[in-house]
Amino acid sequence: MVAQLDTKTVYTFMDSLISIKKYVETAKNLGYQTLGIMDIDNLYGVYHFMETATEQGIQPLLGVEMTLDYAGLPLNLRFLALDSQGYRNLMKLSTLKMIGKSKWEEFQHLLEGIAVIVPVFEGIEALDLGREFYIGVFSDTPKQAFPHATLPLQTVRYFDTGDLDTLQMLCAIRENSSLREVGNLPNHDYLLSPEQFTQSFQENYPESLDNLKQLVAGIHYEINTELKLPRFNPERPAVEELQDRAEAGLEEKRLNSLVYKERLQQELSVIHQMGFDDYFLIVWDLLRFGRSQGYYMGMGRGSAVGSLVAYALEITGIDPVEKNLLFERFLNVERYTMPDIDIDIPDVYRPEFIRYVRDRYGTMHAAQIVTYSTFGAKQAIRDVFKRYGVPEYELTNITRKISFRDTLTSAYEKNMSFRQIINSKLEYQKAFEIAKKIEGNPRQTSIHAAGVVMSDNDLTEHIPLKYGEDMYITQYDAHGVESNGLLKMDFLGLRNLTFVQRMKEAALDKYGVAIDIAKIDLEDTITLQLFAAGRTKGIFQFEQAGAINLLKRVQPVQFEEIVATTSLNRPGASDYIDNFVKRKHGQEKVEMLDSSLEAILAPTYGIMLYQEQVMQVAQRFAGFSLGKADILRRAMGKKDATEMHRMEAEFVTGALDLGHSEIKAKEVFAVMEKFAGYGFNRSHAYAYSALAFQLAYFKAHYPDIFFDIMLNYSSSDYITDALEFDFQVASLNINNIPYRDKFQDKQIYLGLKNIKGLPRDVAYWIIENRPFSNVEDFVLKLPTQYHKVQLITPLVQVGLFDVFEKNRQKILQNLPNLFVFADELGSLFADTNYSWTEAEDYTEAEKFELEKEIIGVGLSEHPLVKLAKTATQSFTPIQELVENNHATILGEILSIRVIRTKTGENMAFLQVSDAKRKMEVTVFPDAFKQFSKGLHEKGFYYLTGRVQKREERLQLILNDLQEAITERFWIQVEDHESDAEISAILRQFRGDIPVVIRYENERKTVAIPQYRVQKSDKLQEELKKITMKTIYQ
Repeated sequence: MVAQLDTKTVYTFMDSLISIKKYVETAKNLGYQTLGIMDIDNLYGVYHFMETATEQGIQPLLGVEMTLDYAGLPLNLRFLALDSQGYRNLMKLSTLKMIGKSKWEEFQHLLEGIAVIVPVFEGIEALDLGREFYIGVFSDTPKQAFPHATLPLQTVRYFDTGDLDTLQMLCAIRENSSLREVGNLPNHDYLLSPEQFTQSFQENYPESLDNLKQLVAGIHYEINTELKLPRFNPERPAVEELQDRAEAGLEEKRLNSLVYKERLQQELSVIHQMGFDDYFLIVWDLLRFGRSQGYYMGMGRGSAVGSLVAYALEITGIDPVEKNLLFERFLNVERYTMPDIDIDIPDVYRPEFIRYVRDRYGTMHAAQIVTYSTFGAKQAIRDVFKRYGVPEYELTNITRKISFRDTLTSAYEKNMSFRQIINSKLEYQKAFEIAKKIEGNPRQTSIHAAGVVMSDNDLTEHIPLKYGEDMYITQYDAHGVESNGLLKMDFLGLRNLTFVQRMKEAALDKYGVAIDIAKIDLEDTITLQLFAAGRTKGIFQFEQAGAINLLKRVQPVQFEEIVATTSLNRPGASDYIDNFVKRKHGQEKVEMLDSSLEAILAPTYGIMLYQEQVMQVAQRFAGFSLGKADILRRAMGKKDATEMHRMEAEFVTGALDLGHSEIKAKEVFAVMEKFAGYGFNRSHAYAYSALAFQLAYFKAHYPDIFFDIMLNYSSSDYITDALEFDFQVASLNINNIPYRDKFQDKQIYLGLKNIKGLPRDVAYWIIENRPFSNVEDFVLKLPTQYHKVQLITPLVQVGLFDVFEKNRQKILQNLPNLFVFADELGSLFADTNYSWTEAEDYTEAEKFELEKEIIGVGLSEHPLVKLAKTATQSFTPIQELVENNHATILGEILSIRVIRTKTGENMAFLQVSDAKRKMEVTVFPDAFKQFSKGLHEKGFYYLTGRVQKREERLQLILNDLQEAITERFWIQVEDHESDAEISAILRQFRGDIPVVIRYENERKTVAIPQYRVQKSDKLQEELKKITMKTIYQ
């Protein structure tokens, strides 16, 4: 039996093109029945390979290649697992290598069930490993006698020689070198057919083929996939400890009524029956640790919020009995699945949490879970084209044509401009073909954002590990880990928990108010009003335009309606938004499926919004147990036709037994099926809405603290929102700007840290060396290494030197000379009068745009802001535009690009800004004929048209245009004699008002688009001597 052993897969990163699925399929088609892989050092691909090979009826052979230090010299080896014990040892061998071990002595005790293969090298006859081993021979190994049995090795890295260029490219990317530096690669590392394989070794080493056949004949691996939950406390039965702690938790919460006691006992019974007592105690312990460190751990998440045991243990923060949340949605004896309790942690504390898990449960008993970063479409293009010498600007131009969800193939098929670039050069076409071959291949490992695996015994009995900074990392991904029966838990680092915890700390520091976050009143009136007004920017789950608009329509007056709103704002459920809103506001009659279901559906106005409602309807209407109803919900959600058909019959039978008609039963079942496809998990919605409410509570009651935290720890995007909460941006100057953003007395003091492009050391130097008396003083004190125009430019453009000189362009034009003066004169500069060169300043609109780009918000008053306050018609902000709607925007035309169509007509593309967002406006030929004369760059307009999506961006198709500024500055002159003089004066008074000149001798009125001026008596005074008349009108 011929077996291909020495195959490197794509998991030997960037040194192979052998993807596992294609490898198994190709080998099967060639006639292989037995197939192996031997990646270098790692077993990343082993479990996936085992699954794929077994599915295809191929016997998998598992091995690894590594180079170890033997007697001070490197020794290249192959290890092949011969049985289940060998597989376990193979995982331990790989783990040792991947955590940094390399000496033969550290590995030799783990060779039971392992065949050791040493590839032939000169002098191998003298090698003594203290044990038997095979000598690996290759097809080109000269014929000779060896003191050990031989095995045939055909190293495989690609499928055929046509892949050599691609492999060479991968090597260049891996080494970050040019293709020339990589040189030629071996041209025989491709997959042979069994017949070719046999022929390659038949002449020189026929006995090696026999040895291979004997060696692999009986190889088989048994994988233990049973659940392996870790023990919480070996000294005491978990069932007793869980009972005691849960009962004590209820007692502490003073929940002593019969309904709570019965629910608790019922849940504890199910948990024990399903074998999850230890699991609950482990989760309790982890959350207990977090809270003992002062971390805010949130209200819980997912269906676990429906568990009273979880609430009693303070795993969750919502009372499921009071809020009518179902335990069966979480755990169900009729549906055996692992309880999935995700643990939320403030993201800044996740590393400490991970270290606690490692120390509490043992280094070899807990590990973070690996993920594999792959070559995405853009990355593949960038890496490959770079090796062909394509410059950065061109790379950016090419990759910009590829949208987020595109593959290279789909981008090529859908995007004409991308296709044109690729076809423009032969080398681009060749590079593109190579990029397609590496797209999707793993590039390197990463760490799962949340997943941690835990085991009662050494993890390497079940999975291989690798080194990690805080904790070892698995070599198998989440699927491989869970398939081996190991407990995977998600520890999610949530920024929102960090924000709310820092807000709590700030309230104590600033106002002396100790706020217990978990006890914030979820019916607080002021916070509910904030939701109803849609003022929820920065609020978890509610900051996108869709959610904000929905809040404004729903107008929640109680927390339950906030839960409903977050559940409505999802695909599928959104179809019923209109019904929900109209019914809530009494504009549509509330219709019930059946009077028996009123208690279940009345809170959501007859609409099945939650998965739990589907379960309750099955229970009430057809007599299903909640466990059975949960199985029905899952079948409906997954659209399992066979299971649904079976359960529909049971549903109808149950409904008939309860006195309902068959027609009504089938009608109810059909409605349930429709809603179950998108119904939201109410327990999860409740918990996350609670976290959103807690954040909103700080925004409503302590807006200065809310914005301070969001600006300093999140993003400067919140400045605009803060301004809508009646905060004012304090004027900035170089002598008082703080390092971090600061809120004080309704003033926002923006910090140096937010200035784009400003190095931290420069910011610290400014703070340590101020005050400065003028621009010259600043330049004189500035260290020579900072004498760079690009470093100081953003400081000037946001107005930090306005206190000394209001003309920002003037400062920038003079900076190079100021640096020269300071460098040459040194301290004498202070005694020398610098002769400033005059320059034309930015307009207010230009200042605004630069400020926004550099610090996140426009500080100067943009003309559009003034226009919006006195708007003559309604308009929609660009950020609130919706695809396929007809809308009007108020904006400034930043640029106009005119092109000629195939029919010879002109059309245009406008770049338009509304001072917050930019978008493209398309002007087709008919509209261009109508409006082209009135289109001017830097002009302000109401633009009306249909909103469409193009290349994943919204654009406006123009069908109406109206200038927003109606006031103009009119100049009346006799003739052209003073044109030059008038131009010079207009340049000194740049603003936003268009200029029109009337030439009386020609009886001609001319608009002057290159000049816009400010409203100024001084301007009129300057023009008085050379004009007949001037007027603003």
